[in-house]
Amino acid sequence: MKIKRFVDKDMRRVLKRVREEQGADAVILSNRRVEGGIEVIAAVDYDEALMQHALGREPRDDLPPPAAADAGLAGDADGRDDVGPDEAAVLDALESRRAQEALEAGRALAAAEPWPVAPAAAAGLDTELDLDLTPIAIADPSLASMRAEIAGLRGLLETQVSGLLWADGSRRSPALSQVLRNLARLGIAPDVARAVVGRLGPADSLKHTWQQPLAALAELVPVSSSTLLSDGGVVALVGPTGVGKTTTIAKLAARYAMQNGTDDIALVCADAYRIGAREHLTAFASILGVKVYAASDPADLGRILERLSTRKLVLIDTEGVSQRDADLTARLAGWRGHGNALSFYLTLSACSQEAALDETIRRFGEVPLAGAIVTKIDEAGQLGCALSALIRQKLPLAWVTDGQHIPDDLHAADRRKLWLLKRACDCLAASQPQVDEQTMATNYGTLSAMHA
Repeated sequence: MKIKRFVDKDMRRVLKRVREEQGADAVILSNRRVEGGIEVIAAVDYDEALMQHALGREPRDDLPPPAAADAGLAGDADGRDDVGPDEAAVLDALESRRAQEALEAGRALAAAEPWPVAPAAAAGLDTELDLDLTPIAIADPSLASMRAEIAGLRGLLETQVSGLLWADGSRRSPALSQVLRNLARLGIAPDVARAVVGRLGPADSLKHTWQQPLAALAELVPVSSSTLLSDGGVVALVGPTGVGKTTTIAKLAARYAMQNGTDDIALVCADAYRIGAREHLTAFASILGVKVYAASDPADLGRILERLSTRKLVLIDTEGVSQRDADLTARLAGWRGHGNALSFYLTLSACSQEAALDETIRRFGEVPLAGAIVTKIDEAGQLGCALSALIRQKLPLAWVTDGQHIPDDLHAADRRKLWLLKRACDCLAASQPQVDEQTMATNYGTLSAMHA
């Protein structure tokens, strides 16, 4: 058995050298990161019994053989240290022990908790991991253990490959890597960030890591141009509890009153569940000099809307309902029964998590939503979560609110889109979100390598 040590700056170059010098039958005994690159110990005429004997152990049949060196990787190699005959046995024992310990550690991790499997395709690799890991009933415990072991090792390998690709992409295209970091700090989701990068053109043409990506992001944000504040209408604000529906209604009513007076405005409280809901809305209405009507159920709401058919602006404050409420579908069906008489606007808090925003938009989308109102952007640490959810769900943004002042803190999205993105950047100074490089590697490793 002939053993050699190969050292080079990356795994691709080392493996090509192993294949060229030792052939396709060579096996990899161990690999590790060392100063100056990657160290690989490879052998020809591998003898497992000899390995176990050198380690002072009985031969084992349950360990899989070391990986073959023929991985189909391309590149050049520079450094290599040959192992002399006197050192071979000791080196053989040392590196075999290290490989066995790493294998047992991978087995323990795989048995403890399954690793998430990332896409197998990686830029620069000639081969793909195409392992069917679908759980099936396996009678032989050793096969089940091997299957879990392969799944764990695959997750470890793909994590390492993503890290190498991200590091290589960052070195070759620092501007693109900084763009992705900036978008991540804004809270922009990876799928939306990929769409933004797709609009930027070649990475080597990037001159501004903020202005160009923000302009591309602005093009992706859907907005609606509402004529509610000029022409009036019948609008119901729907959404979860505590997102600011009542305060937003007060802002809309006050803004309309400033332009058209209060004679044609009516407010309807359709929240029969929250204690003090009507009193809260009445407090705002008394300041404006507007009357408030209470609707106890959808049928009562229909009768009230018939009485208010001569009013130009009717704003309806509905009860806050969680997107996971068991009765949400029934309540949405009751609101939807009013047909085209109502325009529904979904009210969302900018402080909510992205997953919660996605779920809320999907559930409340059972009624025809005319648009969204994003509130509390002055309290949010990142606005990217709300923007990503709106882009992904293709829900147009109508208004945004950024405070409690009535009616000053209400802004039309179609005229303030760039202002909204500026506010998203301003949030960074206050919250100072951190970017985890391992997360960046997992989300954008392949992307950075493709554009580098």
